[in-house]
Amino acid sequence: MVKPQKSIVKTQANIQRNKMGTWGINTFDNDDAADWLYDLEESEDLSLIEDTLEKSKTDYLEAPEGCEILAASEIFLALLGNKRKNLPEIAKEWLSNNKKLDPTKLKKKAIKAIDKVLSEDSELNELWQDSDKYKAWRKNVEQMKTDLLK
Repeated sequence: MVKPQKSIVKTQANIQRNKMGTWGINTFDNDDAADWLYDLEESEDLSLIEDTLEKSKTDYLEAPEGCEILAASEIFLALLGNKRKNLPEIAKEWLSNNKKLDPTKLKKKAIKAIDKVLSEDSELNELWQDSDKYKAWRKNVEQMKTDLLK
């Protein structure tokens, strides 16, 4: 898939969507990640996390999938014992019920998926670049990657 040309109309629509569906820089501060949590709540294994990380294997990553990848990476980190701040109650409950799962086999996938979210081929990254909170958002995502590399 070829990266679509950015038109002024599309960019303005995406920025508006971003403003309406995002209320902060943290991983779960958007509608897409919040919706993904409801799918997680119904899962009993790592398949949803793995399937979500696999979404990064595309030429151009759309914003909703980018948000889901970050949510999956956040849960992955928490399973490894690195619970970052601002985890929603649904996530905490799922983690409590599934703490025996071993996610280590997904570590490389999670790192590559975060790299894709931060790349120029990511709509989510583009949308945040149009925001005055870009540096804070990027720092938050880069910290997640740093925590994964430990």
